[in-house]
Amino acid sequence: MSRYVLRYSGAEAIPADHLKAVRSIPGVHVVDESSKMLLVDGDESALHDKLKEMPGWSIHPETVYTIPDTRKKLS
Repeated sequence: MSRYVLRYSGAEAIPADHLKAVRSIPGVHVVDESSKMLLVDGDESALHDKLKEMPGWSIHPETVYTIPDTRKKLS
């Protein structure tokens, strides 16, 4: 399973029934949430199937960036 960012583009915060629907998808776990986005861990095809039923959502794979080491080094 992989992590995905689900973004809601509606004018208001995520509707309660949409949040409940995402939480009810078998094998999907909501890791974190804000008023417009969810970070979920689960199956991409199951997420796509459910989001097709709910307008205003987009799905993106989680991107992780490494922080560069900027400490000075002795040569």
